[in-house]
Amino acid sequence: MQKILASIFDLRTKQLSAVQSDSKLQTSNSKLNIEVLSAGAGSGKTYTLTGRMVELLKNGVRPAGIMATTFTKKAAAELQERVRVRLLEAGMTEAANELGEALIGTVHSIGTRLLQRFAFEAGVSPLVEIIADGDEQRLFNESLSQVLTEQRIERMNALADRLGLTKKTVGETYDWRRDIRQLTDVARANNFSKEILKTSKLRSWEAFERLLPLAQTTDATTWQNRLISALEQTVAALDANEADGTKTTRDAAETLRNFQNQLKYRGELYWHEWVKIGKTSPGAKSRDLMEDLQNLARSCDEHRQFRDDVKGYIDLVFDIATDALGEYEQYKKKRGLIDYTDMETYVSRLLRVPSVRETLSRELDLLLVDEFQDTSPIQLDIFLQISRLARHSIWVGDPKQSIYGFRGAEPALMQAIIRATGGVKDENILKQSWRSRPDIVYATNAIFTRAFSEMPVEQIILEPAWTADGARQTVHDATPSTVYREPSAALVHWHFKSELDERKVPGAPWMDNCIAEQIQTLLERKVLIYNKKRTETRPVRPGDIAVLCRSNKGCLDMAEALHRAGLKASISRAGLLETPEAKLALACLKYLLTPSDSLSAAEIILLTNEMNLEQLVGDRLEWLAFKAGEAPPPARGSWSELPYLRELNVIRPRTADLSASEILNLVLDELDLRRVAVQLGNSTQRLDNLDRLRGYALDYESACQRLHSAASLGGFLLWLNNLADAELDLQGSGESDDAVKVLTYHRSKGLEYPVTICHNLNQNLKEQIWGINLVSEVEEPDLDNILGNRWIRFWVNPYADQFRGTRLEETLLTTPEWAAARRTALEEEARLLYVGLTRARDYLVFPTNAKGTGWLNRVFNHGDENIPTLDPDSDETPFYYESQPILCQTEVIYKPRDFAESPPDETPVAFHPARAGKHPVPRQSLLIDPVQEMPPGFDPQFGEPVAWASWLEFKGDYEPALGKAVQSFLITDNEKLTQAERLAIAKKQLEIRGVAELVSPESLARQSAAFRSFLEKKFAPQKTLGKFPLEGLHGQRILKLEADFFVENEEFVAVVALAPFAEGMKKWRQQAQMPAQLLGWWRMMLRQTKPNKMIQFWVIFPIEGQAVEIRF
Repeated sequence: MQKILASIFDLRTKQLSAVQSDSKLQTSNSKLNIEVLSAGAGSGKTYTLTGRMVELLKNGVRPAGIMATTFTKKAAAELQERVRVRLLEAGMTEAANELGEALIGTVHSIGTRLLQRFAFEAGVSPLVEIIADGDEQRLFNESLSQVLTEQRIERMNALADRLGLTKKTVGETYDWRRDIRQLTDVARANNFSKEILKTSKLRSWEAFERLLPLAQTTDATTWQNRLISALEQTVAALDANEADGTKTTRDAAETLRNFQNQLKYRGELYWHEWVKIGKTSPGAKSRDLMEDLQNLARSCDEHRQFRDDVKGYIDLVFDIATDALGEYEQYKKKRGLIDYTDMETYVSRLLRVPSVRETLSRELDLLLVDEFQDTSPIQLDIFLQISRLARHSIWVGDPKQSIYGFRGAEPALMQAIIRATGGVKDENILKQSWRSRPDIVYATNAIFTRAFSEMPVEQIILEPAWTADGARQTVHDATPSTVYREPSAALVHWHFKSELDERKVPGAPWMDNCIAEQIQTLLERKVLIYNKKRTETRPVRPGDIAVLCRSNKGCLDMAEALHRAGLKASISRAGLLETPEAKLALACLKYLLTPSDSLSAAEIILLTNEMNLEQLVGDRLEWLAFKAGEAPPPARGSWSELPYLRELNVIRPRTADLSASEILNLVLDELDLRRVAVQLGNSTQRLDNLDRLRGYALDYESACQRLHSAASLGGFLLWLNNLADAELDLQGSGESDDAVKVLTYHRSKGLEYPVTICHNLNQNLKEQIWGINLVSEVEEPDLDNILGNRWIRFWVNPYADQFRGTRLEETLLTTPEWAAARRTALEEEARLLYVGLTRARDYLVFPTNAKGTGWLNRVFNHGDENIPTLDPDSDETPFYYESQPILCQTEVIYKPRDFAESPPDETPVAFHPARAGKHPVPRQSLLIDPVQEMPPGFDPQFGEPVAWASWLEFKGDYEPALGKAVQSFLITDNEKLTQAERLAIAKKQLEIRGVAELVSPESLARQSAAFRSFLEKKFAPQKTLGKFPLEGLHGQRILKLEADFFVENEEFVAVVALAPFAEGMKKWRQQAQMPAQLLGWWRMMLRQTKPNKMIQFWVIFPIEGQAVEIRF
């Protein structure tokens, strides 16, 4: 069946490809039926879209004929609901009810519905399931593992080492598999064939080779010998140069000796180490001694092996990626699966099928594309095809906010589409900012009319909808009266200086600490902010403030600084499984899964404060000593009697038929773990994290359902571990009114904040020259072939952190590739800064220090970061409005090098009372379990072992069944029986236990006779009873006991218990512990029933022939 489906699949794919080729001629001259709306940040885009859609519905557009794509599901739901409300307000009830038939959603959701509808035309099942992103990564990794042979792995590891890719640097640990994954992602997102990948491989190396000088013909051995010789001579010369005893020269000589050692033990130097040698410089009096070695090291780019390594790495990345793509496609095809990239490719081809185009052209009245600047090339191709079919096509976006280049968005394509439509008409430009105060709007206009000089000015500037002289506002604060107060200046400049040296900036996290403390000051000053309608003001709260950072690590550092300043931070970051609340919940799940998991039990005890660490360790050591027979039982008793572990033991039977998410919810509810989490502090974050953990449980079950695999609690725990290993175990954001928001500039897109603090304004420009870059072969994109005329350039930096100052860098800086990379980086950071500055509603804060604002300078000054924009000694800025500089409230703040930590404000959390009905009432069972419960006052004293017979010899290794056979015979043996009868009973016992080959009946009979003789000599008993029962009351509870032997005469009573094998008395204390516990209960009962007799207690080791007296 699978082969038939695969054949149909291949046939339909070929047909679609043929249709795609033929349809290019049909659509190439089609006019673009697109109306582009330019919507700057905060310009009322959703309101305008709603109005346009309602107007079109009034003029004949059918609700079922609407197709609208948004960037998120939330945006789609909001748009649909707003349109519905407006229709109801206009009295268009029927249209409002029919709006549910409109196709409104994300690109992926709409694409999936189209694919399901036209499944036959696409050659897929109507029940096609799309692989989720997380599943896609796992399935691709499985495919990658199939093509990664041991030889390839060894080769890639060796090349990565030699090219310095694995050198430890600041940032993420390098993994060459990431290069392969990124290459395949780009290839699939752009629908590149194997031929294009092959061409890209060749052209990548050809382009890189042009950066290198001509290679020498010298072989590798000669290079190696020259390097060894030059190092030896140079080190000897430096050591012998008595005229130069400077530390610089000594350090240089030591560095060279380290390289000598590397060369000796490794057999080679990596290319960045060659460069390092070329940069190593001794004192002035020894520089001529280094010259020959330096020249040799700097010429490493002429080494044939250097070229082979770079080319080998590039080639191998492309080869593995191509093979992995093929394997991945086969994997999906065999299982009838497709992922989102496949879906987009299918839809792109589908829209070129005549029958599909004819159907959609009859049905589609309106195509609406929201945030079109964030779409990938293949998504743009889809939208272009649909726009040619719809009666109306409205695309809304803002190229200034195209910041998702790392996801495949290409601003050049957006601009090409705008130009192809004749540009944005004046009536389609949203010209007012409904978000920000006037000075913020004017400053943004001034900055970005310079940064986006190629764009029409009217698509950049906005006019503030809220003017400074608007209606008077009232302020509501803690005071009973209501007074009017104006908020302070909208632009704020915090310039921080070090108290030690104002010209220098202390190292990290000094700047983060400065911002955190100043936020605390801002809150103490009760700075006023407006409500959204600008009718009232109130003092700012922590939740009104957002700090924007360039990287996720920067966000983490900023959040830590806020915590040190006594403030809470709302931040989405990885590390959920490292939080105490998640550790507690997972420890409970692990304990439910495995009751013997003592580590999980210890975590539960520790995290619920039932014991501190010292008590926990001490209690555990006491328990181990007790189990080894070296100490009495711990005073606390068993851990299983502690409240949380006891409750988990109670609910364990209920979890047998529950899913992972149901078990997690049961644990959270029955153990009231949310209350425990709140007591840890930062309650909102803790509760958010527990909710995120519940969400992951549902995600795991959904993934299992999609992949048709079984879901289990153990599987969920392993799935979470894999998530944590990939650093994808994201915590909850912990958003609340008392937490400052910390997020990246990218993540802030689409949001707004009363107070926005733009951190990292001194960020260096990051040109993307290394790694993967898409290269276009045409200056103007071909809208009829968006995905064509491009190839992938993949370059690798062979010198790691030693690249600066090399001949390769000097050459690269003069190339068109570098110029393009710099231009792209400048454009990307300008767009990113635009997004950051336009998040501000009431206050836009620029935090700076002595390092200046390189990022802001470059954006404002056409790439020149040396021209300052913000002056710490003036309130004036270079940003002008109506020929007047826009003022900025500048505050110079001196801060110490070290900051004192402030305790967090832990306001008590209002929490519902504990459920009285769920508090267990301790009740003891009617029947005492003498094995599990300790007798009162149990404190046994062990006498020294006494021999009553020799060792019972047996063959082979000891088996527990042998011990059972020996004990059974000792109890059933009777001296009144004949020797033949005794031997027959012994033989029968050995056969029953399956140990007849280990010991003879005669040996067993002799051991029993010696035991009976020991009892006779020791006790002179009047009666000896085996398996003697005793039953009585202890308080209101029943105690039932059974002694192995009960021996009695007129003066005393002896109770004898048989112990297991003690390995030749090596472990006799440990093995005597449990019998001693039972004897302790006998002592308590016999003191009541035999008060006038002396009582002795003995433990017998039958195989060892030893006896131990137990005294209490």
